[in-house]
Amino acid sequence: MPFLITKRLVVGATFFGGLLAGVTANRALVQLPAWGRTGLTDWARFANQENLGLGPLFYSSVGLAALLFTVAAAIASRFDRAVHEARRFPIYSAAVVAILWAGITRFVLVPAMSHVNAAINNPTELKQAFLTVTRWSAVNDALHVLTFVLTLWGFVEIFSRAPGSE
Repeated sequence: MPFLITKRLVVGATFFGGLLAGVTANRALVQLPAWGRTGLTDWARFANQENLGLGPLFYSSVGLAALLFTVAAAIASRFDRAVHEARRFPIYSAAVVAILWAGITRFVLVPAMSHVNAAINNPTELKQAFLTVTRWSAVNDALHVLTFVLTLWGFVEIFSRAPGSE
């Protein structure tokens, strides 16, 4: 039977990963297409206002919690002798994918979004910023959902086995 700490970390990773996947799916399927139809200047104003309020705190807290719980669950499962080697695959995979989307967020999306305010009066730059954000957000959103699916698989692996069934 897996240690309680491993189980708790997998629950945290699943919860925050699901929250993050839901938030990013909303952005990808609802918000960005709507902003593309509404107009880039309106999108830029909204994005700038979003980044002045609770947006940065909320998004960074959820993303950081999802990342830390996912990586910690992978580390805990590595040292948890009760977790069979074959059952660690989805948890390890989720951690790798989470590190990948965290890198894209930090090194591509954050700089692109910080450029939006400077580009608001230049339609060509603003269009390029919007295209960069939408393209990389699509990649990142797919990675968020993949991380959640892998974490959910890991959750099932950790919680579905009866004691002694290893």
